[in-house]
Amino acid sequence: MKKIVPIVIVGILSLFILLGVAAFFLFFHIGIFEVLGIQYESWTSILLFIGLSFVADAVTKVLFIFMKTRYFLATGQHFKQYHDAIFRIFLDFIAVHLIDEWMTSVHFSIFSEIAFVLIIYLIDASLFRKKEQDRRS
Repeated sequence: MKKIVPIVIVGILSLFILLGVAAFFLFFHIGIFEVLGIQYESWTSILLFIGLSFVADAVTKVLFIFMKTRYFLATGQHFKQYHDAIFRIFLDFIAVHLIDEWMTSVHFSIFSEIAFVLIIYLIDASLFRKKEQDRRS
């Protein structure tokens, strides 16, 4: 009995943390959708869009790392910060545009696609810089 109680308590706490993080991401994305005027048909379409965007983000990061190491380091050129920003925004835009074209239940205008990609890039860049600053100090 002494082993079961801590396991149940840790399990319940981890479940609450997981649900809290999922709720944060869900409401964060829905808030951005409302501000940008993105139309969606159901909650399942939102969840599918978020899932596909995570997959597309992973693919774009792999492509980005491949291009950064394969081309720029092989040619001796330095991958400057603005090249990094332009390339990542371009890959993210392609990913969001392809998901928008593929999914008929989520409707983006071209301006909302651009704004969505820029917002996501700015959030990602600020989180990455914060982690990088924490490592240096």
